[in-house]
Amino acid sequence: MTETPLISVIIPTHNRASLLSRAIDSVLEQTWDNIEIVVVDDASDDKTPDLLGELMEKYSHIRIIKNDASKGAAVCRNIAIKHSKGEYITGLDDDDYWRPTRMERLMKEFEEGFSAICSYDRMVMDDREAVWKKPTMITLDDLLYYNRVGNQVLTKKEYLEKVGGYDEELPSAQDYDLWIRLVLEFGPIRTVTQALQVVNMEEDRERITTSDKKMEGYLQCFQKHEKWMSRKHKKYQKYRLKMAAGEHVSWIDLLRSVPPGLYVKEITRKLFL
Repeated sequence: MTETPLISVIIPTHNRASLLSRAIDSVLEQTWDNIEIVVVDDASDDKTPDLLGELMEKYSHIRIIKNDASKGAAVCRNIAIKHSKGEYITGLDDDDYWRPTRMERLMKEFEEGFSAICSYDRMVMDDREAVWKKPTMITLDDLLYYNRVGNQVLTKKEYLEKVGGYDEELPSAQDYDLWIRLVLEFGPIRTVTQALQVVNMEEDRERITTSDKKMEGYLQCFQKHEKWMSRKHKKYQKYRLKMAAGEHVSWIDLLRSVPPGLYVKEITRKLFL
């Protein structure tokens, strides 16, 4: 019997067989030796079912749940959480992948008083790569400006169950919303200051304009948590919503709405995105 806690890795997927294989391989290569992988196949009609069938026959700690009809990522993640057996849970998008020591490093730094733990991310874009360096401790104040965590954390299953998992009513920003609720209930999120996850931004990087679905999700998330926000939070959130909607934002708007600590970030976005 291993003395290390079981970590459940949840992976929702839909029609990304080639990328999914890379993601799962990166979990199988982890130095943490007590892991189960729970994949929810959201009604894929490519080679994904064949790939998952082969992996399940080969590895006893991979479990597959298949939806008869597509239900979306938030529903898939909640299904995976429900079926997970681990004391700890973390997620992985099917087009991203991990460095081999990610789970070991996150578990080493996780402790009581924190709701979750994340790491720096290496963001891979069409023509360049960059490391997203996050605050070492991400507080509620930090999160009420914008999602400073990213798309994945490691946390306890009981924490996810207590806050109700992912909000399936939001059309987007479900991860951002969940991080806020975790921090409200269980404390700040800690960051390991190494790039332990590689995030594929080639088809989905942040742009000045955003799809209607994403815009609606961001707006609903803002409205859901507006009661916690200060005047400064609200001004910055509304500024970001205008930017995402493709509305004209002047330099005066930037200076009036953006906290000084975020000037460089927003000037860069305005100039280059």
